Amino acid sequence: MNLVLITADEAKAGLPPDEARARHLRETVGLAVGGTFHVGIENGQRGLATITTHAPRLTFAVAWEKSAQARLPLTVLVGLPRPQTAKKVLHDLASLGAARIIFFEAAKGDPGYLASSLWKDGEWREPVLRGTEQACSTLVPEVTRVSSLLAALALIDAAAWKLALDPYEATGTPEISTPAKAAVLAIGPERGFAEEERAALRAAGFAFAHLGDRILRVEAAALVGGALMLAQLRSWEKHRPVVG
Repeated sequence: MNLVLITADEAKAGLPPDEARARHLRETVGLAVGGTFHVGIENGQRGLATITTHAPRLTFAVAWEKSAQARLPLTVLVGLPRPQTAKKVLHDLASLGAARIIFFEAAKGDPGYLASSLWKDGEWREPVLRGTEQACSTLVPEVTRVSSLLAALALIDAAAWKLALDPYEATGTPEISTPAKAAVLAIGPERGFAEEERAALRAAGFAFAHLGDRILRVEAAALVGGALMLAQLRSWEKHRPVVG
């Protein structure tokens, strides 16, 4: 991980020595007293932490950044995929910096995916946090699951640039046609959109696009499509090291 997410209380009291993050810093990274690592409060400030003790708790002093990262204006709608694919989507879109991920139960999806412990037991949060830490960020995407594409469309910004990836309907690659400040990307499940879903997307103002002469996996399409939309919105910020 490139950043360790902590709570405000942990920033003051440190971590128990047998806690997973403390073991990672001590045993995997090999940090001794005086060693530094990146920390952040979920959806808050990042900082540079310096270890002060390993026992009885791993404690550290933090030099916090003076300004927080900005959220990227990207919402991604994803037809509910198999659990292993959903984990990859959650991790990769969190790393990319998507502000929102909305999973919808698609007409061609498998209803059995809902029985997975990923959704029933809240395991979905783990890959989101790991993806956020991988990106050296604290900005955890908002994750929602709804019963249909129509329910997902009711949650999006009507003024956003809206694009659906569908190689069977698309006539071109992702290209912004009118000025916009935010983007919404829609991706179907493994078997693609149903005709009624395509009609709903058109009615909601979505254009259809492809990513070239290849069929990508859901997680790859989400990452590539989202990155292309953010690039055309000119939403990327210059990289800045976490220096406190």
